[in-house]
Amino acid sequence: MMKLTTLGIILRDGKMLLGEKKKGEIGVGLLSGPGGKHQPGETLWECLIRETREELEIELDPKSLKLVAIIDAYVLKDLDFRIHVYKGEILSGDIHETAEMIPGWYPLDEETFRRTYESDRHWLPRAARGERFRAEVYYRSRARDFERIEFFELL
Repeated sequence: MMKLTTLGIILRDGKMLLGEKKKGEIGVGLLSGPGGKHQPGETLWECLIRETREELEIELDPKSLKLVAIIDAYVLKDLDFRIHVYKGEILSGDIHETAEMIPGWYPLDEETFRRTYESDRHWLPRAARGERFRAEVYYRSRARDFERIEFFELL
């Protein structure tokens, strides 16, 4: 069954707010934006706001959220999860380490993106620049063994 997830892109002074994941099913030790699994009964933006609060203890401004990308992740040709990527701004709070992540402001450069999931290295810079698109990411196993990515216009 396909899972819905969210990911937030928060920019400030030419840097992106990312966190080093401390726990989770996948990606421990990698950099990722805030976000996570959609819960029944919540909207996608409510999911992103909740996950950001849990991971970084900051509040996103709901009025600032703009959908920039939809990423479909396939494992062995089956749709495994869909990521809704939003750009947004912080409404309140200061970032600090939580049980989930070690946050920081990272430059938008190749070195930063090398510390993200392999597939994210292909689409995250585009989303951070404000490009709007859809992409399909193909893996040989769940969020591992990246195979390829295909880009499409966001409708």
